[in-house]
Amino acid sequence: MIDQYDSMCFACGKKNPIGLKLEFKKESDCYCTVFVPREEHQGYPGLIHGGITAAILDEVCARSVFVEGIMAFTASLNIRYRKGIPIGKPVTFSSRVVKKRGRMHEIEARAVLEDGSVAAEASAKIMEALHQEVPIS
Repeated sequence: MIDQYDSMCFACGKKNPIGLKLEFKKESDCYCTVFVPREEHQGYPGLIHGGITAAILDEVCARSVFVEGIMAFTASLNIRYRKGIPIGKPVTFSSRVVKKRGRMHEIEARAVLEDGSVAAEASAKIMEALHQEVPIS
């Protein structure tokens, strides 16, 4: 299980006192999490910092590969910010694998606001590790 090695992960670690403590679920071909940003996550007043958005998009992309029992790392992450994400409102981050070639998984992700509008979009390349050094089950 992933939680065995990531207890201090900033995004999902349950033991990280300053972490986001994200929880994930698989829905159809997507992997997702819902996050409600707090004041300490803001950049501009009232809006989440873009780096926090990027961290969550990165995590949901990598997790879409990890959930299959594959150790992997982010090789690239490209983000397009479309609108600000307000503090105190839930935002849904979701990802899906769009292509796999060899050890490379191409992932698409997005952050969707309560009203259904897209706040950010990402494309990522997640590379399978050569050695499964960290047990995930």
